Amino acid sequence: MIDKIDYGTSRMKTVLTIAGSDSGGGAGIQQDLKTFSTFRLHGASVITTVTAQNTLGVQKIFVLPPDIIEAQIDSVITDLKPVAVKTGMLASSEVIELVYEKIRHYRTENLVVDPVMVSTSGNRLLEEDGIEEMKKLISIAKISTPNIREAEILSGIKIETERDMERSARKIGNCIVTGGHLRAPDILHYNGRIYRFESGERIETEIHGTGCAFASAIAACLALGLEVPDAVKRTREFMDSIIGRNFAVGSGLRIADTSGIRLGRTYETEEKRSIIENIERAIQRFISTEGSYRLVPEVGINIAMALENAKRIEDVAGICGRLVGYKKGVVPVGTIEFGGTSHVGRIVLTAMKFDAKKRAAMNIRFSDEILNACKELGLKISSFDREREPKDTKTMEWGISEAIKKLGEIPDVIYDRGGAGKEAMVRIIGEDAISVVELALRIVKNM
Repeated sequence: MIDKIDYGTSRMKTVLTIAGSDSGGGAGIQQDLKTFSTFRLHGASVITTVTAQNTLGVQKIFVLPPDIIEAQIDSVITDLKPVAVKTGMLASSEVIELVYEKIRHYRTENLVVDPVMVSTSGNRLLEEDGIEEMKKLISIAKISTPNIREAEILSGIKIETERDMERSARKIGNCIVTGGHLRAPDILHYNGRIYRFESGERIETEIHGTGCAFASAIAACLALGLEVPDAVKRTREFMDSIIGRNFAVGSGLRIADTSGIRLGRTYETEEKRSIIENIERAIQRFISTEGSYRLVPEVGINIAMALENAKRIEDVAGICGRLVGYKKGVVPVGTIEFGGTSHVGRIVLTAMKFDAKKRAAMNIRFSDEILNACKELGLKISSFDREREPKDTKTMEWGISEAIKKLGEIPDVIYDRGGAGKEAMVRIIGEDAISVVELALRIVKNM
């Protein structure tokens, strides 16, 4: 069913990383691309350096010739037109100057600079004469992400207190200085204001790739339309959610796991894996389609799909979070997990009692305009009235059953007009997550 979807002319948003390659796969462009993917964005890469690197350290660095780096930048930007660019290891003043000129030439607005100077294992990754060029690149960035050691180099201020972090951030410009070993909050200086972001759980072990993931997540959030303070807030939440998710692959540092699904979680059957992939593709289809934000309710959207013969919420996969509207776009917040959504999960389980093939559902905003669009498309529509709900019943089970019985078959769309403290809502029911989203997009196109 997946291979029959017509994606039309819709484009997936691209984020570009200009950074070094980590042969061990824990940091650099490898970590950047994994992070972009977690945010349901396409990641493109320009390789500046090739490193011989593992969990124990960096053994060798080769800086690519500037003309090769330039050709990569031109190739990616002229065709893929990335909506955000993140820079990492640039290694030399010549490369930094080249990137600076290219960013200005292409008028990149969402530039995130991770001023990589020293690796987690202590190896120097930027030549001394590159520091002034790095400051120049930072001056045209929307935000930079120095850690304390990098902030000291860039600002010339010895950082021993939270107050020192603030002074350093103001001197650097629009940046977020991460607290690290000071156990201080992250300090964001943006457009003259100071913001503080407390970290969640801290662990003593150094984790390889967290700096790359942090900057890449900010770039991803900017690409999705968030303003800098909101992008940093969302990124901080993202980093807090993965702080305990790291794994060992070698004899040295552990690696940050930024994948959208927890590493190490095995799906007992191929069916579960297929369902997760179906929902992921449905989400990407929805958020990359122009106008989809018009369907997002105040409470956000969830999409769910169940196993065959599902009986429990744990048999239904959904977003442990929501798709939320932001300006004229839709931002995914959370991960896809079995048991991830109780509300839409119960809609699916109830529908399956009447027709076992109807294994997916999503909720969208209610309005008369949306209802009329459904009617014009000739969809099967039913509804329920919350005011008539019997006591000691669960709304979703009762409401969905009521709507199905009233129509005499499974509707494509079930709506209610809300009630005391309850938002009016439309539910779309179908055989899989992608078909449900396709129906939602037909509705928005007909509005």
